[in-house]
Amino acid sequence: MTARGGPLGRGGDTGAATGSGATGLPGSFRTTTEVSWDELDALGVLHHARFPVHAERAFSRLLDTMGYPYDPDPAVRPERHHVVARLALTFTGPVDRPGTLHIEQRVTALGRTSLTTGFTVRAAGGGSVVAEGVRTAVHIDRATRRPRPWSEEFRARLRAALAGPPAAGDGETKETAPWT
Repeated sequence: MTARGGPLGRGGDTGAATGSGATGLPGSFRTTTEVSWDELDALGVLHHARFPVHAERAFSRLLDTMGYPYDPDPAVRPERHHVVARLALTFTGPVDRPGTLHIEQRVTALGRTSLTTGFTVRAAGGGSVVAEGVRTAVHIDRATRRPRPWSEEFRARLRAALAGPPAAGDGETKETAPWT
């Protein structure tokens, strides 16, 4: 089933339904992001509005790993261009100090034009879960701003990134450069 008349207008496949062949992929992608002291709110915990920023950074790292680093020129990496059609978060515990967040992403649905990932956020040390979420991105054509199908190359690289071995000995993909 394709969502019609939804947030992207006619024909936007938001991945919300799985009856059209939108399926998940095995495996997961792990990375880390850093919480800075200025992201803490007046109560001394990571402000709820900052969690989507960290989730976005984690998704950006997945694309980097797949060989799609950010480039502002739409002709250079068209597979990188997408809009977020859905974002849902559930908070299960506080992050009460600066430090490392461990984020694991799983592809729960890969549709014709959409990609839905579930993600889990753990506080420093990879301890207890502090948030869980779902994010649906829709691949768009930068010129027309309309949904466009993910390429077979993108699908193959995504499968490889999820199936590949962890990048570092402790099972985490370590930060090697500032995010873009």
